Amino acid sequence: MNSDHVKKNGGKKPFLLAVGAAGFLLLCLACLPLIRWMLRPEFGPWLQGKVELLGLWGVLLLLGVQILQIVVAIIPGEPVELAAGAMYGAVGGLLLCLAGCLIGSAAVFLLVRRKGKAAFDRTSLGQQLGQYRFLQDEARLEGVVFLLYFIPGTPKDILVYVCGLSSLPLGRFLFLSTLARIPSVITSTWAGPASPAITCG
Repeated sequence: MNSDHVKKNGGKKPFLLAVGAAGFLLLCLACLPLIRWMLRPEFGPWLQGKVELLGLWGVLLLLGVQILQIVVAIIPGEPVELAAGAMYGAVGGLLLCLAGCLIGSAAVFLLVRRKGKAAFDRTSLGQQLGQYRFLQDEARLEGVVFLLYFIPGTPKDILVYVCGLSSLPLGRFLFLSTLARIPSVITSTWAGPASPAITCG
């Protein structure tokens, strides 16, 4: 009886994982109009105007957009970072963006860890990856994560989903990824005030 129950649950989890992946893909496709809008030159002035108009709620709006950018990994982060820099300066914009990255990354990591890791580990790919020693060596894994988040141009927000499938503890992941993000984020927030796409006439 118990073995049958385990088999049924074991069969359901890969299916749920596939449904989750399909749902994420659909969410990304639904966000394509938003991505096109964010890449237009007028997005910066629009976001800055909204933040100014809403006062404290505007700060929460900017924070919410930053969190969404982490959750929906294909949304570009630079327009948000430029707007944050234009509104609050290099340091203030950096702190706001890092807060959004921290919240969004924690949410994604925990969701993947709790809902997807066990099912992924049972797949053939999960079993193959489990044979690589550096993935089992926490110190080496931390070094790889820090390096990937530090290098400009790497798909950092996709890496949140990947790291959720690893054995890395949440606290260590958040510390390493947030610390490694600082150079690239502060470059954007520093450029924010001087960016023609952000400066309102």
